[in-house]
Formats: sequence, structure tokens, C-alpha cells
Amino acid sequence: MVYRPDIVLKEDGLPCVSIPLNEVSFFNKEKQFDIIVAKVFQVGVGTLWKKRYYDVSKRYHVQAGECLRFEYHFQENIVYTVGFITAASGSKEFEHGQQKSWNRDFRIKKDTDGTVKLLLDLDARENK
Repeated sequence: MVYRPDIVLKEDGLPCVSIPLNEVSFFNKEKQFDIIVAKVFQVGVGTLWKKRYYDVSKRYHVQAGECLRFEYHFQENIVYTVGFITAASGSKEFEHGQQKSWNRDFRIKKDTDGTVKLLLDLDARENK
């Protein structure tokens, strides 16, 4: 099963990709997730950026709602697929293959009047 991350545009016009807040309960808001691998993909081009966080000493931890770090310069009017794999921090999910895979398509569209908006999923892939 593939899960969908949240994606919003930050004030600087860059995307913020995060694990949705509904992944944690009210009583477990501080739950952390290990990012195992993260990637940026473009159809017709292939993988543009990928980073693996397999080394235990260099694990990348995030909380739900926190912007993930994608070391890639996203451009306007290009459809990207961002993806990452998570496991609950401190759990055995990493070793036992019980991770969650996250993927979502998006495009940052700049209109002729300079307005910037975020298009997701099918809207990102259509010529709108």
C-alpha cells in the first residue's frame, strides 16, 4: 500500500512535504518517524535525487507535520513525484520490513500574473 504525504507551498514558494498529522494520535503527537530513503522523480527523466538513511548513526527523524528535507531545487511547471519510506522511530519496523511507502505527484504553477500555486495528483499531471 502506498500512502500520500501532505504537500503545501511555504511562503518562499517551495514545497513542504510532510507526514500527515492523522498518522499520530492525540496522545502520541511527539511520535517520531525514521526516514529510510527519500527521492525526487520526474516522468520521462527518471530519478533526479535520492538519499538513503540506512546508517543507524545518521538516521533522519521527523514528526508528523514537519517538512521533510529534499535536497533538490524544485522548478516551476515541472511535474515531480516525491517519495519516501518511513518506519516508526525506535521500532523494529526498519529491520522487519514493516515500513510505509509514501508517494505523491505535484507541480508548482506560476500564472502569467505571477501567482504561484500548487497542483497535486491528477491536477499536477494535466495541462491546467
